[in-house]
Amino acid sequence: MQASAGTLPFDLDFSGKTALVTGAAHGIGLAISRQLRSCGARVLGLDKDADALAVAFPDAADRIVADAAAEDPVALGSRIVAEHGTIPLLVNNVGVTTPSGFLELEPADFDLVFATNLRTPWFLTRELVRALVAAETGGAILFVSSVHQAALRLHPHYSASKAAVALLVKELAHELAPHRIRVNSVAPGWIRTEDRPDPEHERELVRLIPAGRGGEPEDVARVATILLSDEACGYVTGASVTIDGGLSLHSWVMDLPGS
Repeated sequence: MQASAGTLPFDLDFSGKTALVTGAAHGIGLAISRQLRSCGARVLGLDKDADALAVAFPDAADRIVADAAAEDPVALGSRIVAEHGTIPLLVNNVGVTTPSGFLELEPADFDLVFATNLRTPWFLTRELVRALVAAETGGAILFVSSVHQAALRLHPHYSASKAAVALLVKELAHELAPHRIRVNSVAPGWIRTEDRPDPEHERELVRLIPAGRGGEPEDVARVATILLSDEACGYVTGASVTIDGGLSLHSWVMDLPGS
């Protein structure tokens, strides 16, 4: 039986567990937050968009308004632990890019992308993990990477940041396994996160996707939730799950006449 949007074909129970989701006010982060809540978790949403966050998280106690690129991630992580205690589930979802190639890229854009995609999740995760290790409670961490961790994006700073995340996941999985902390990632392809995507652009992308449709945030949320579950994936760590409808299978052969 195929699961409908936002639902799982089986029950997972996160009752009594707290999750932190970054970039939680929109798109993939919002879908993951909703999915975890539907499974009983208390979800803390972190986002710089205060208005959208207030809509997505009606309880003010569950909202953390913060700019992942601008804030000191060590101080942010320490504050979150002080206010909310140990957090066994963490989703590092927030990410950005800028539309620049190698020759045009300015240092400010490079710094923005690496601060958001790598530096902040690195040190935010470290602060939350230190609390978990001290409490000896175990946990699960998920990074939202991208198929561009291993495929061209034509934004080399973005691809390089995601490639770094992919290897960081493996390093953390090895280092944190003795503390019963699992670390995995999902690598989405094209996911429809815009309210009104350009129809021509969407048609061109869908033409490259063997599944014949664009991805939805819920496609990522379901897999993310399963990976965070010790019940479903307690023996899975250091893994990256591609969620792209087969987009990364695309090659130049598909552009040949008659393909």
